[in-house]
Amino acid sequence: MLTVMRKYAYSWMIRAILFLIFVVFAFWGIGGSGYFSQIRPVATVNGNKILSDEVSREADRLRKAVNQSYGPSAAEILKGANLRKQALERIIENRLIAREAQRIGVEISEETLRRTIAANRAFQVGGQFDFPTYQDALRGADLMPEEFEELTRVALLDDLLRQMVQKAVVISDDDARREYDRRNEKLSFDYLELSWERFVAQIKPTDKDVEDFYKKNSEAFREPDRIMVQFIDYDPMVLAEKVTPSDKEIEEYYKRNAKTLFTHQEQVHARHILIGVAENANDKDKAEAKAKAETVLAQLRKGADFTKLAAEYSADPGNRDTSGDLGFFARGQMVKPFEEAAFKLKPGEISDVVETRFGYHIIKVDERKPAGSDTLEQARPKIIDALKRKAGADVARNQMREDLAAALNGTELDKISAKRGLKLVRTPFFAAGDPVAGTEHNPDVVKDAFKLEKGDVRTVSGERANPFLVKLIDRQASYVPQLKDIGDRVRNGLIRVKAEAAARDAATSVLKKIKTPADFPKVAEAEKLRIFNTGGFERSSQKVPAIGEFPELTDAAGSIATTPGLVDRILEHTGNCYIFLLVSRAPPGEDRWKKAAPEFKQQLLQARGDQAWSGFLDSLKDRAKITVDAKQLGEQSSS
Repeated sequence: MLTVMRKYAYSWMIRAILFLIFVVFAFWGIGGSGYFSQIRPVATVNGNKILSDEVSREADRLRKAVNQSYGPSAAEILKGANLRKQALERIIENRLIAREAQRIGVEISEETLRRTIAANRAFQVGGQFDFPTYQDALRGADLMPEEFEELTRVALLDDLLRQMVQKAVVISDDDARREYDRRNEKLSFDYLELSWERFVAQIKPTDKDVEDFYKKNSEAFREPDRIMVQFIDYDPMVLAEKVTPSDKEIEEYYKRNAKTLFTHQEQVHARHILIGVAENANDKDKAEAKAKAETVLAQLRKGADFTKLAAEYSADPGNRDTSGDLGFFARGQMVKPFEEAAFKLKPGEISDVVETRFGYHIIKVDERKPAGSDTLEQARPKIIDALKRKAGADVARNQMREDLAAALNGTELDKISAKRGLKLVRTPFFAAGDPVAGTEHNPDVVKDAFKLEKGDVRTVSGERANPFLVKLIDRQASYVPQLKDIGDRVRNGLIRVKAEAAARDAATSVLKKIKTPADFPKVAEAEKLRIFNTGGFERSSQKVPAIGEFPELTDAAGSIATTPGLVDRILEHTGNCYIFLLVSRAPPGEDRWKKAAPEFKQQLLQARGDQAWSGFLDSLKDRAKITVDAKQLGEQSSS
């Protein structure tokens, strides 16, 4: 066991766990404990108590870890999360892992623990473990060395058992191939659609029906919280309009950055037309796309306008409306086949059809720029722009700091904006998910504004985002409108519900009449229903042509043994009901499997290993005696 432990002692997983433990503690500590929290445990595991303060510390670690990992997105991820419940789950699992490790004779030696901690860069000076640095770091986190060492030991033990369980998972080549074929087979369905809209006309709800529906479903019509704000965008480029860098500043900037910003490799200025092909496309689709590209190329050879053909045919949304323009690029910036073709062309020349993983390209080179350095005069426009942007950013920070102080002392934002020559925006009421015009330069404005109370003023900054000064003018609390104010909306909602139910009943009746696949067209004709066909699509995409995301259908295909085969239940999508008949299925080709096999096997092994670990933890829980005091796991604020 010790050999196995040493093998994985410095794995990326352990390093990540230990780094996370250290960073969280170093910045936020572990909190305190109270007398009353120790009286009644939150849970017991085989008679061992888990106290409230331990759960609180773990919940705080989870919160800080998410904040650190996800930054601005953390608030949304944590929204509604019961961190105390998740924290308790982790503590219970750690207790069970420790007990199981003891049972099977697995332990973390003192030497392994010592070497792991010594390898942590946070405790090193000049690449070597430094004990005073270690002590200072733990002291700053209000941690005793034995506490940190125990946490590290738990992380190592968790990782060791996980590795042992996952290493026991074996996948044969045949098993991997079967799973690959299952996920990537090409399916084709015939189907009948019974849209809810076809039943709307026959539904005539009374006023009493509408009133009863409103009473039972009033929460479905609840309006969200909304706020109204004022804000000023301290756009650095606007504030820098009057800034004129001196010749000396320009020259010094050029000298500092000549070898980095203004020295370049050989470059070409190219345009392209892309006939797109999915990476997992079959041979037929690829052949059709290539033939289309050859047709476009033939038109160009005869003198057709590149701009018009790019707009008509190119699948590259980023530049098809700008003549397929890619601008200047050097070697190493494009995929290899594209790059090699482009750098062989002279200005004005057009390539043959070039295949890449994105599809088939036709390339035209407009200019070539040899390797070298821009002169000061060539670089001047870029330098002026950079200097103005930096100056504007400095002005923005300084002005906003002053203006925040003024606003907190009672100065209205309209006076502040007028003084700075900046635009003041006053929004209408908006909900948390609504787009707000004028905040495009900083997506945190809307999110942070909802944290304010009426009359509050705050600044909102961010990396590479314009700084804003924001004031909350008013707030409308969430409410359920009265029926008299939303009568039509409620009536339409009731009609939709009844129409969907009618579609479901009709589809169920039709499905009962289809006893075998051969009955499918007969019943469709008798019921005057049109038979649609999906065309071929890959199961792995879970997206059905002309319908959309439909994982229920691709999952259902797995239970059909032969084709044609009827899906034995009604499937619903956006309120419409469908009856499906699988008419064909085809596995991916051998060539495609050979290309995908190494990566797919690794991904499948990882997924099966994760499943094995989850199953292992579940088995430990099933065998343990666990009690939980649910009252101590109430929802906790994620702010």
